[in-house]
Amino acid sequence: MSIEQQLRDKLQDCAEAMENPSDMQKRIQEASYERYRNEKNNETSKSNLNIRMVACVLAVVLLAPIIIYTGPTVAAQIRTLLNLSGTEDARNFVTKDADSDYVITNLYADEISGNKTAQEVLARIYSGFPETKNFDIANAQITKGIRAGEKIHIFNIILMEKGKTFAEPHQEIVVNADVDTGQIHFVQTIGLEPYAAHAAKLQKSEAIAIANAFLKQLDVPIDGYEAEMTGAHGDEAQGIGQPIVTYKRAEDGKKLFQVNLQDGGMSVAFSPSEKS
Repeated sequence: MSIEQQLRDKLQDCAEAMENPSDMQKRIQEASYERYRNEKNNETSKSNLNIRMVACVLAVVLLAPIIIYTGPTVAAQIRTLLNLSGTEDARNFVTKDADSDYVITNLYADEISGNKTAQEVLARIYSGFPETKNFDIANAQITKGIRAGEKIHIFNIILMEKGKTFAEPHQEIVVNADVDTGQIHFVQTIGLEPYAAHAAKLQKSEAIAIANAFLKQLDVPIDGYEAEMTGAHGDEAQGIGQPIVTYKRAEDGKKLFQVNLQDGGMSVAFSPSEKS
């Protein structure tokens, strides 16, 4: 067995066992954006110029989940990284293992403007968060194939405050949507209203009110759903930590989507049966 294969196998074993540390998002974003800036500075052709709108391959692979992260999901996404060829010009990345076979493709600027789902997602973002109309598209990708035994065709996009980098305080929104239907799987915002400055101190009523406002900006209907909160301090809360507001269907109590409140940011993840 070659040294390269031995290293790949060892890394894959580590990926299976690793947890998702709280600072992983920041470190991955910073490393990815630094790579993007280096590539942009070295652009010498039209094709390199066109790709400037689609940076941060590693960031989107790890940071735009369909549902809230679980250990196996993180491991599968890291296996994706192990399959990268390492060539700077490549924009297609293939993952193949026992239960997955899919391709991640970085989109050029003209492909974003010509993609129906991309334009629908952008229109929805701009409607709910008008300030993002002046943001840069830091990344756009499509993932297609079989992942963990499930057929997927997903569009991912990151919009970031113009002139900022992941290494400094900035405003950002990440969206993950189904390419075929346009239905949204996941949204995360950083520094965009509404958010709580001290999320862990929120009372139940306060957390639910902020979560409702967030969903309203995303044009997500909440009539017919019951909201429950866990994970925060406060007399009305259960547990300790960042507040999580879960929305269950009133008629049968089935959990359909979940809002996570963090200091300076929000996210919502939809269950497979209830995409936005």
